[in-house]
Amino acid sequence: MIPELYSIFCDTYKTMNRTFDVPLDSITADSELSDLGIDEFSFDVILMNIESRMNITLPVDDDYEFRNVGDVITMIESSK
Repeated sequence: MIPELYSIFCDTYKTMNRTFDVPLDSITADSELSDLGIDEFSFDVILMNIESRMNITLPVDDDYEFRNVGDVITMIESSK
């Protein structure tokens, strides 16, 4: 479980970094998406990249609210 969780963290951080040049050292599980400069459109692009990179389908709906990176990681964990 720990290696898989570590892999999820790394893939999520790398996707945010590569897609929108978010510095890796500024990304933590507690980082607010808005503080990282990730708006709604950017977030959608990141989710599509994560789905493609990890070969998963994320259960995103309008009721789910993402505030920080940890919320994204929790959703990815629940989809595996």
